[in-house]
Order: sequence, then C-alpha cells, then structure tokens
Amino acid sequence: MINKLMEISAEHLNERKKDALFIARMELAAQGQFPRFLLISPITRSGQDLQLLSMNQGDALHATRVPGFAILPPDLTPALFTGPASFYSRFPSKKGVIVTFDIDESLEVIRETLENIKLHPELQSMPIIAFQVNYDNLRVKLIVHGKGRDYEYENRILHWVRKPDPLDDSLLVVICSDSRVRPPCTKRGVPMAIQTLAGYISKYSQHDDETKQLNRFFEKWLTSSKDTKRILIVAHGNFEGSGPSCSAGTESLNPRATSSKSLRLMIEELERSAIEFESIPASSPEDRVKSLSKATRANLLTYPAIVDSHDISQLEIDEVLMDTVTNALYLYD
Repeated sequence: MINKLMEISAEHLNERKKDALFIARMELAAQGQFPRFLLISPITRSGQDLQLLSMNQGDALHATRVPGFAILPPDLTPALFTGPASFYSRFPSKKGVIVTFDIDESLEVIRETLENIKLHPELQSMPIIAFQVNYDNLRVKLIVHGKGRDYEYENRILHWVRKPDPLDDSLLVVICSDSRVRPPCTKRGVPMAIQTLAGYISKYSQHDDETKQLNRFFEKWLTSSKDTKRILIVAHGNFEGSGPSCSAGTESLNPRATSSKSLRLMIEELERSAIEFESIPASSPEDRVKSLSKATRANLLTYPAIVDSHDISQLEIDEVLMDTVTNALYLYD
C-alpha cells in the first residue's frame, strides 16, 4: 500500500507544480505557518473538508472530532481538540473556528460541541462558523447559533464550497494538525483522518474521555465490513533538506519553553511518549517525529477495538514520512 501511495503522491505533486498558486503556497509554507482558520472535522470527513471548503495549503490548522459524538470539554480531549486549538491561538492571522457536522448528526451533538468549543480558554473570543453537510449531494447548511459568529466569513465560505472527491473509508490516516500537510489520497478517493499535534494519539485510558470516543469509532469502523482496513501514521518534517520541521515536534524537544499552559500539557506528553522510543534524546525535530510515530503506533495497540481487529488480521498499521512543504512521501530509513 505504501509504495502505491508514494506513487500517487508523486503524480499529484508533479501535476500541482504546474499550478502557479500551488508554487506560491509552497514558497509560503517554507517560511512557516500562517493559518487563517481552525478547522474541526469529524474523522470521516477530515480530508474531504479541505476540498469542500476550498482550503489551500496553509489555510487551516486542523483539529478532530469523533463522528456522532460531541466534542468533550477541553480537559477531556487534549490530543484531538485542546492541543490543536491552543496551538492555533498563537497565530496572528486567525479568523475563527470552522466546525463541520455530517447531515445525520443530532442537534444535541451540535449544541454540546459548540458549547464545549467555547469552554477552551484561548478560543472564547473567536467566532465559530458551523456547517451541517450532506457530502453526497453537496448540501451545506449554515448552523445559526449564539456562540459568536462572523457573518462576512460565513457568506464567503459558503461561496467557496465545492464537491469533494469520494471518501475512501478503508484507509485512516493519522497526521499532524499542521496547516501545510494533507492526508495522502488513494486511487479510491480521500481517506479518513485523525489530525493532532505531531500526529500523536494518546494511550487508551479506560476513562470517559476522548480515548473512549475513539475506541467506539474504531469498533464501528473495523466491524463495518470484513474487508481489511489500514491505518497509516504519517510523520512530517524537513525530509528534503530545504523546508520547515514539524512545529509540535520541535517544541517537544523543550516543552518548558511553551508559554500556554493548555498547550504545554500536550507538548509535555509528546516528549514523555517519544523518549520511550529513543535510545538517546532526539537531536532534531525529524528524529523526534519518528519517535512519536512509533509511540502513536504503540498507543493505538492499547485500544481494545484495534487489539481485537489486529489479532485477527483485519487491520494493517504502517508508518511513513512526509515532507512538510511538498507533501511528498518517503519510507523510513
């Protein structure tokens, strides 16, 4: 599978290099991150939302929600939501939070999600732009709420809407929230994605937190058919020698320098988890994200739904590297 994805990635890159806008975006990406939006998507629609809302490279830092469940209060969802949201709050060009819901998600899930987004201490002044989407027939409904809105950008974004490529629900990509990286597509379409700081997933905790929601998602996904499912863990960084590293991976080399309390808690967890897979402390962000990829793989194997499926060979888990600027894929050394 990885070789095929690398081939598709190279084909897409060669095609995009003919586009002047993409070249300009890569040049900007090489200088750093300047996302306008925090985009919170359900796992099943994370990759499609970038296409749906015409988000180009660098436009949106990504957070993740489990479909069918409301985002939990910030202290119960550190990896999926709180960490990325804290990271987003530091950018000067931020315009607001965009959150999407599938057409069959309940009003209660929507209401509770919006309330819990506003509980994040660094998002309380941010407008929330919320949509409920029928991805099959491209019907996008603006959700009216009282949690703070931006009418100008609501109308702008509605004009940006376009039909995304089909969903490939046989592949789940675990990748960084970084606005410069995107889940690699397959021949079937756009994969599902979990996007967190450094593409990190915490261990299953057995508590009523985000890991319990994730396990329910894994259970439903892995039992949806007898076909083999795949999880691809993507570590990104400067793997072509001329671009930026993963920002979260970089900060995990010195978490004490992170000023935001809510962000520092997540960065410290990245450091603790990574060093378990380092014989000597990582000397570069690229070494660190490789360790975090291994930590995420090990943590995934603590989820009961994944253990059961992995044991009966219904699930394959692989790791791959991605260059931050070009999004080209590479095998581990």
